[in-house]
Amino acid sequence: MSSSQTESLITLSGSVRDAQTNEPLEYATISIHHAINDSIVAGTSTNKQGKFRFSIPIGTYTLKVQFLSFKLYELKSKLFNDNLNLGVITLQSDDRLEEVEVVAEKNLFETKFNKRIYNASIDIANLGGNAIDVLNNTPTVRVDDEGLVIVRGGSATLLIDGKPQFGIDNISTMLKALPSNVIDRVEIITRSAKYSADGAGGAVLNIITKKRQGLGTNGSVEVHGGIPDNHGFSSFINEDTEKMNLYSTISFNHEDRNKYTDIKQGSLNFDQKRLDKRQKNGLLFNLGSDFYLDDKNTLSASFLINATNKNFRSNLEEPDFTRNVNDSEDASRIEVALGNKTKFNEDGHELSLNVTYSNTDSDGNSKITENRTTESIFQKSLKDQKLDNLLAQFDYKLPLNEKSTIELGYQGTFRFYNNDFNVSEFDPSINDFVTVGNLDDEIGYDEGVHAFYGLYNGSANKFSYSIGLRTEITDITLQQQGLSEVKKNYSDLFPSVILGYEISEDGYLSLNYSRSIDRPTAAQINPFITFTDERFQTVGNQDLNPFYTNYLELLFDHSFDKLSLASSFFLNFASDQFLSVIQNTGQQTSDGQDIFRRTTINSGDKNILGIDLDVTYAISKNFSLNAYISPYFQKISNAIDQDYNNENTIWYASGRATLSLNNGFRVRADHIYQSPIKNGLTELRTINFSNVSLSKDLFKKKARLTFRINDIFSSKKFKYESFEANTLTFRDVRFENQYLLTFTYRFNQKGRNAKNRSKDINKDDLEDNQDKKL
Repeated sequence: MSSSQTESLITLSGSVRDAQTNEPLEYATISIHHAINDSIVAGTSTNKQGKFRFSIPIGTYTLKVQFLSFKLYELKSKLFNDNLNLGVITLQSDDRLEEVEVVAEKNLFETKFNKRIYNASIDIANLGGNAIDVLNNTPTVRVDDEGLVIVRGGSATLLIDGKPQFGIDNISTMLKALPSNVIDRVEIITRSAKYSADGAGGAVLNIITKKRQGLGTNGSVEVHGGIPDNHGFSSFINEDTEKMNLYSTISFNHEDRNKYTDIKQGSLNFDQKRLDKRQKNGLLFNLGSDFYLDDKNTLSASFLINATNKNFRSNLEEPDFTRNVNDSEDASRIEVALGNKTKFNEDGHELSLNVTYSNTDSDGNSKITENRTTESIFQKSLKDQKLDNLLAQFDYKLPLNEKSTIELGYQGTFRFYNNDFNVSEFDPSINDFVTVGNLDDEIGYDEGVHAFYGLYNGSANKFSYSIGLRTEITDITLQQQGLSEVKKNYSDLFPSVILGYEISEDGYLSLNYSRSIDRPTAAQINPFITFTDERFQTVGNQDLNPFYTNYLELLFDHSFDKLSLASSFFLNFASDQFLSVIQNTGQQTSDGQDIFRRTTINSGDKNILGIDLDVTYAISKNFSLNAYISPYFQKISNAIDQDYNNENTIWYASGRATLSLNNGFRVRADHIYQSPIKNGLTELRTINFSNVSLSKDLFKKKARLTFRINDIFSSKKFKYESFEANTLTFRDVRFENQYLLTFTYRFNQKGRNAKNRSKDINKDDLEDNQDKKL
């Protein structure tokens, strides 16, 4: 090219965003056409941040911006005679396209600057399930037996639509109530100062529910039934107009599962078999709306009610002893949320205000019957729990220029917990129940956390960075009947750093650091003794303090034609961690058996060093394979009496194969493996199990029938071995495998999330035309 030709070139730049969500659109195509014959002169596609930059000769052209399932943006017959930044170009959804035609090509996983996205709504393994099933299908994520959400060996911060969640026992109760049918995606976000510091690792999980699915009325209905009993339905309805978006979810589920436990203590010649029949009913109703007050302001409001009824029946058998327990609980949760978002301009200058209040009320009672060779004992327990949560939050974002922004915000979270409990035993001499020991008490736990954060984001060529600082001021008051009030106050700083480098259009490298805090849950501090089995009790610890974690990770993501790779190297350092221990109480049952008590204490340093690798290979258009492998080294030191100290290498792996046929038939099979997890006194042995899902599209792809088998080979067993309290104990736990049939019907569904199909169609056509031009 001659010098004069080079001088006649000018540069066009800008960015492309979704007009409704303000999210950047990757792979949108920008093309320059001759004003007379409409032939393509030049063009490009946007990167992961939705930005573009390319050169064109000086002249009069028509500019076109296109993205599949969005309306064409066109700037006709414009003179381009100097370098020009077009700013932010927003595209409107084209509601004429059917979602069933778009979603088929959507990737199950997407990678962005500071997060990885699992598009749960298109995974057939989630149909008929709940949020726990969705999380367990999310790479790097697992939910343990206690309801703890774990990412790369540490507990994660869990959000639903950007809001933190609090529960009386643990978060699993709320997750089980949320049907998978209303979940759009799960975001695995690199922790920054913007998010709550609560958690013991570097990840923040944000479950995004469905809403604003396109103009008009649309939604879906799902009905499922299973063996053992797992029956229910859920529906999602969305009404979207130019001025308002209204959405609603209603679901009901009945579940009845058996849990089998076998406990042996060799030195005591003790063998106990226990059958837990867990029956639960759950109802959830949610109603929300977004009011578009004008082009800049959106007012949001939502109301949620969740009611559950649980009836757990346990039967314990020993050679000379039987124990029957009927444990029931009625719980209800109400949540009200109000928010406002103001967009000052199209460059990302915005302010968000949100307030959420929730109330949880739980009434539980247990009836216990013991039959011994010499006597029968009747006991009962009553438990009345209440939890009030208040969240107040504002977030402010100010772009300084095209390449840098600052974010400032405040988050106040307030928890007010009360538990009134009583345990009594029938006394035949007075023909009435009498309180057992000191098991009649009332406790109150109030916690307030004021958090302030600042974040600076910037980029330079292929480099991007985010530097933040968060401070949290915590006030805790603990009240127990007849005892002095206990107060705890502490303030902490939580820095975060994210450094990123775009190796190529399809490759990304980042180095991240964050500090977090893990606070005790209400269940962990609750002094109420759970004694479904009087020999093995569980009790909270009022003196439990939070612990802190420093987290460092190096992430590498790359996409090839048929292969996508996501990997990380991570370090996790925690001191004075939560340690679950079993202690001999020094007491005995009436037949001379020792009584053991499990509680949580602060003890030991926990260091984790590991890697994880997630590989997806599309062998063909219809067949793909996925493998996730995460070996990590865990060291526990300085634990109580050094007994729990241990060094252990843990392997976690999963494999998935998906086959999609042209007749709408799909098959997915996956296998999960976890190697033994040990500390100085306990060991959880190897876990191995497989799941299979089959689905068939019906009624012109408006419906889908899915059959799923969880633990198809009945190999999912949890085997524990411990030498806690100087007693060798073996505990085997297993559930029945699950068969589930689900029917899903979608009506009037419109879609606009088709980034990868847009890449395949628009970008390839554009490049072909440019090649011809050159």
